Amino acid sequence: MRPWLLFVLAAACGGGSSPSDEAPPQRAVPTISAIAPREGPDDLEVAKVNGRPVWGSCVRAQVSRGAKTREAALDECIQFELMAQVAEQRGLASDPTVIETTRTEMVSREVAVDFEDKTQKPADLGERMTKWLTDNAWRMHRPDLRASSYARVNVAKDATPEVEATAKALAEKIAAALAGQVGLFPADLKETAERLGKDTGLKLDIQDVKASAQSSLDAPYAEALYTVPEVGRITGPVRTHWGWDVILWNGGLPPKESTRDEIAAEVFPELRRAAFQYWVNGLVKQLGLKIEVDTALLARLEAAS
Repeated sequence: MRPWLLFVLAAACGGGSSPSDEAPPQRAVPTISAIAPREGPDDLEVAKVNGRPVWGSCVRAQVSRGAKTREAALDECIQFELMAQVAEQRGLASDPTVIETTRTEMVSREVAVDFEDKTQKPADLGERMTKWLTDNAWRMHRPDLRASSYARVNVAKDATPEVEATAKALAEKIAAALAGQVGLFPADLKETAERLGKDTGLKLDIQDVKASAQSSLDAPYAEALYTVPEVGRITGPVRTHWGWDVILWNGGLPPKESTRDEIAAEVFPELRRAAFQYWVNGLVKQLGLKIEVDTALLARLEAAS
C-alpha cells in the first residue's frame, strides 16, 4: 500500500487527544486475536489445533498459492495455526509492532476494497474525469511551448533618444558576449548582463518566463524567441514594450497531438489522488468522526526531535 494512502486514512480515522499541557493518560494495551476467523457461514472446520479451528477457506487459499495437493495445503494451514498459538503464548499478540502491522494491513484492505479496486482506470473517476477532460480539451492539441529567460535593459516611455541609444548599446554588448554560444543557462545570461551592466546607471530586469505558446507572449518578444534555432541559445537585442531584451530559450515542451484517452491516462494518477482525499473526507463526514490536534504536544514533539 502506498505510504500517502495509509497516512491520510490513518489521520482521518485515528481521532486525537484533547488539548492539554499534561501527559496523555495511560491506555490499556490492546491484544490482537490469534484465532483464525471464519470466512462465512459455509466455511467448514476441517481440522483443530489445540481446540482451535482450521478452516476450509485456508486450505483453498493455500491451493491457490501453489500447494500441490489438498493434503499439503492442509498441512500448511495446520503449521500456520501452530505458529500462531506459539506466538500468542509468547505474548506477541500485544506486541506494539504486531498491533501496528495489523492496523496497517487493516487500513490497506479497507483502501483496496472501497477505493483502489473501484478506481482502476480513468473512466472509474466518472464526472470528475469528464469535467477535467472538458476543461482541458486544448491538451489534445498542445502547441509549441517555449520557456525562456530575458535580460532587459529597461527604457521608460518618456526616455530621451540618448537613453534609448545607451540602453540599446548595452543590450548589444550582452548579446555579443553570448552570441554563437550553445548550451547556455539562465545563470549565464544573468552573470553576463550584471557584469556588463554594472556602473552604467541603467536599470536591468532579469527574469524567467514559464513555458508559453507564441500567441500568449508580447509579439516582438515571441517573434524573437520562436526564431531561436535550439535550446540554450540567445536572440540578438529585441525592442519590446519595456526596453531592450536579450532572450534565452531555456526549455519547454514540443507540440504534441494526443487523443482524449491518452490525456486521460496521463492525468489519471493526479486525479485519483484528489479523488482519494475526497473519499476520505466523505468517510469522516459519513461516520461522524472527530479529528483533534494537540498543537502544544506537537510542538513539544518537534522540539525534542
